[in-house]
Amino acid sequence: MPKGNGNGLLFLLAALAAVMAVLAVQVKPVVAAEYTDEMVKCVRGIVEDPKNKPNAPGLIGSSSTTPWLGTPFNSTSNSLLANFKGPTEQGSLSNGGLRGMEMIDEIRAKLAEKNITASCADAVAFAAREATFVLSNGKIEYAVDGPGRNDGVVSVVEDPAKFLPAPTYSYEEVLTNFTSKGFTKVDLVALSGAHAVGVAHPLMFSFADRFLPSATLENKIDPFYRAFMLLETKDFTDPQVKLNIRDMAPTTQTLSGYNPDGVNTSAVDVLDNSYYNANLQNMVLFTSDTALRGNAEQLLEDYKKDANLWNAAFGAAMTKLSNTLKAEGPIFEDGSRKKCSATNHDNMESYPSPKP
Repeated sequence: MPKGNGNGLLFLLAALAAVMAVLAVQVKPVVAAEYTDEMVKCVRGIVEDPKNKPNAPGLIGSSSTTPWLGTPFNSTSNSLLANFKGPTEQGSLSNGGLRGMEMIDEIRAKLAEKNITASCADAVAFAAREATFVLSNGKIEYAVDGPGRNDGVVSVVEDPAKFLPAPTYSYEEVLTNFTSKGFTKVDLVALSGAHAVGVAHPLMFSFADRFLPSATLENKIDPFYRAFMLLETKDFTDPQVKLNIRDMAPTTQTLSGYNPDGVNTSAVDVLDNSYYNANLQNMVLFTSDTALRGNAEQLLEDYKKDANLWNAAFGAAMTKLSNTLKAEGPIFEDGSRKKCSATNHDNMESYPSPKP
C-alpha cells in the first residue's frame, strides 16, 4: 500500500483525499439506514488503534479526497479499492499516496461479526467519519447515513487524472470542478482545511510548479519555507514532507518566519483550523491552496479566527460527500463485495446485466 498523501487530501477529498469517495459508488438509499452507536464504536476502535491511526489522514482523503483522490469525482468508474485485471484507479499517479485502505476490509469483518452487512463503499464513508473524529480530538463529528451504498465494478487507471481536481489547478479550475458536482465555494475552502494533517511526496511533482522561475508572483512558494521544509526530508528512499508547517520542527518554523498566532503548535498531527493560518502566510504546498488567497481570503480569515466555525463547515461538507454524492453510469456489484480489493467477478464479460 503506498504511503503518504502524495497529492494532498483535497485530491484524495475530491481522495491525501478522499476523498471523498470511493472504491465504490456513493448512492443515498431511498430510506437511509441508521449509522448506529454500535457501528460507531466498532469503526472508531479500528481507526484509533495505534497501528492504524498514522494512516487515518488517508481515510479522510479516500472518502472525500480532501480530502480529493477518490471516485466521487469520477463519473465513469467507481472502484478505488478494486485491484482486478488491468491497471486500475489505485495505480493512477493522481491517487498517489492513498493510505489506510487495508482497514476497510477489517471494518467490514468486524461489522459482520455483529451481523451488520456493510459494502466497501459504506466502510469507506464510515472510516472517513471516524478518522475525522479521532484526528480532531473529538471536535468534529458529522452525520452519515448507515449501510446502503453500492460497490462499483469498473476501475480505469486513466480516470482520476480526467475527473479529479489537480493540486496544480488554478482557483477557477478547482472551483469549477467542485461546483460541477454540487459543491460550493464554502465547501471548497472548508475541505481544503484537511491539509492540516498528512504528508506529501516531493518526488510526485504535485507542487514542483511553484518552484519554477516561470511561476507567477502570486504562486511562488515562500523561499524560506521551501528551503527549510525540504531540509526535513531525510529519507530519500521514501521522501515525505509534512503538509502543515505546524507539524514541522521548531527550528524549521522559526527559520521560515512562521507566525503561529492562534495555533496550538503542540497539537501535532491534529485536524484543526491551523491550515488557514499557514495559508495566509504562503506556507502551504499546492497551487490549489495558495489560489484561495485573493479569491476566498475572507473565508480563510474567518476559519483562521473561529475554529468552531470551521469545524461545522468541514463536518457539513463531509456529510454532503458521504450521503448525497452520486456517480453517473456505473455498473454495481450484485450483492456485497466479498473482498474490497477485488470484484465478485473475474472480468466484465462474466458480469450479469448492469444495475441501474
